[in-house]
Amino acid sequence: MHQQHGKAAAPVQVVSLSFTGLGIRAHADGRTDREAWRLICERHPRLALAAGAHALTLGGVAAAALVRLL
Repeated sequence: MHQQHGKAAAPVQVVSLSFTGLGIRAHADGRTDREAWRLICERHPRLALAAGAHALTLGGVAAAALVRLL
């Protein structure tokens, strides 16, 4: 592990969430789908909750728009 000034370098951590028309795609440290969601829920529980709430809100808006059109 590379060290600078006597401190250990922090491991690189990459987390991304993509909101698509079909749902949420998760990527964490090179992993995708369920394994990525598991890592995100363990390491960033607030981010996972916020993503779920955002998806539910978008789904509710889409459902309300559809009902209004009918």
